[in-house]
Amino acid sequence: MDKILNNTKFSYSRINTYDNCPQKYKIQYIDMVSSSNDSIEAYMGKRVHDVLEKLYSIKRLKHEYISFDRLMDMYNESWNRNWHNDIFVSRYKFDRSTYNKNTVYKNGLECLKNYYNRFNQSGYFKEDVHAVEFEFVVNIGSHTFRGFIDRVDKSKDGIISIIDYKTGSKPKGRIQAENDLQLAIYELAIKKKIKECKEIHLNLYYLRTDKILSFTHSQEKIDKIKENILNKVDNIKSTKEFIARESILCDWCYFWEQCDVKVASNPSIRLL
Repeated sequence: MDKILNNTKFSYSRINTYDNCPQKYKIQYIDMVSSSNDSIEAYMGKRVHDVLEKLYSIKRLKHEYISFDRLMDMYNESWNRNWHNDIFVSRYKFDRSTYNKNTVYKNGLECLKNYYNRFNQSGYFKEDVHAVEFEFVVNIGSHTFRGFIDRVDKSKDGIISIIDYKTGSKPKGRIQAENDLQLAIYELAIKKKIKECKEIHLNLYYLRTDKILSFTHSQEKIDKIKENILNKVDNIKSTKEFIARESILCDWCYFWEQCDVKVASNPSIRLL
């Protein structure tokens, strides 16, 4: 695939990858090097998302009793069916007694338990969910952005609630959240895709701690973030040398063999 073409379509993940390490961006998005490797934390997050997507695919969900055992069964099925031999845990985090495969598996169950207790009403899910895994393509300036929104609720009076699930343990502060590029991209996409929306509420839901951080953007604020997004894209497109940036995040990167500053493969521990 033409390398110029690979640098014309964007997402929050691409921008975030560049911010963390320009060389990883080049390896992954320009050179198109792929890896089947997963961190155990990322794997758990995917399985939780799988369950919540499957939950809302149930026909007539509002009228069907859903027990937590059913969510557990969905989780176990997804975990076992998708498990593969290229799942790793950081050498710095791994501990046979306190942090291992089973620990992270239980963290996923805790996420689902918190979700169930928050949104389930005596066995029923009654929210006005418009879509889950809402796919979008939106132009921001002259750049095309693609992505998926975890959950979009739509009330009868035209208020849209965007809910982004987080399965990690460290929440953002309010100022960080209000300047979050990912949620701003989602908001710009919803404004283009759902014309009749009157107001958009943004929500970061930290499932591990059962905390929701909610806020709205003023037009002035969204314009400022949009300008920031465009500046970041322009910076990426004008970059000639994608220099590696070493940090703690390197331990969760599986492109060490392609990286200029690493001399071996990632020393993370393979989970079997």
